[in-house]
Amino acid sequence: MQIGRLLGVVLTAVLGAIGPAAADALKDEAIARLAASHEPDVPLAVGRLAVKQAGLGAARTLLAQRGRDAGLGRGWNAAALEWNEAEAHFSRIVDGVIARGIEDPEWLRAIWTDQAARVLNAEEADEIATHFATLNGREQRIVVEVKVVGELLLASYTFTERISDRVPGSERDFASMQTVWAEREPFRVRNFEGDAGAARFGSRNPGVKYVRMLAIQGVDAMLGHINAVCAEAVRAVSDAAAQAAPFLETYRLRTAN
Repeated sequence: MQIGRLLGVVLTAVLGAIGPAAADALKDEAIARLAASHEPDVPLAVGRLAVKQAGLGAARTLLAQRGRDAGLGRGWNAAALEWNEAEAHFSRIVDGVIARGIEDPEWLRAIWTDQAARVLNAEEADEIATHFATLNGREQRIVVEVKVVGELLLASYTFTERISDRVPGSERDFASMQTVWAEREPFRVRNFEGDAGAARFGSRNPGVKYVRMLAIQGVDAMLGHINAVCAEAVRAVSDAAAQAAPFLETYRLRTAN
């Protein structure tokens, strides 16, 4: 019998012989192992870029409006030295929001944990976590993280033009996201032929319902978090609006003559 399935049978027997509290503890442990098996890099890369571009967009809108209010004329634009200095200042504010809201992967682990606990029992969580620890299981996990979760996240932002490859100031974050994708070789053909565990994960429950959960509830929860951090970045720029004044004044004095 395959090791993963044998462990599942043993776990089922154990769960039938212990009380509810101990069973809950076993489920929590299996869910925690499953959540820990996922790599956060793909959602973090998408989130980082989405928040950066949202914040930069808010900063440029703010600078343009402040310039109009101050009567600075058409010369107050992205070609002006002071505009670029102001933009860099606000970009650092946005980076602080990203550091607090995106970079720490605990928000992702909470999503993986909560959503998995909704659809899996202890035996099922243990089976998937055990499978992901194998060579082909790791490869299947990577495929799911990039081709299912990653592509759905990215599509949500690119189709609504909230992520673009044409936003100055976010080039490093865009390149970082591309690197994350390339490192996982999304277009490489992976051959799982003859691997019973891989076949089971890809064609039957609990693997099928777990991937479905990641694609629907999991992605929805990730989008909810990233969107909330995007909104926080926009608010942070707005709250710091007065900090644009010195840059506008420097520009006004420089161009007065």
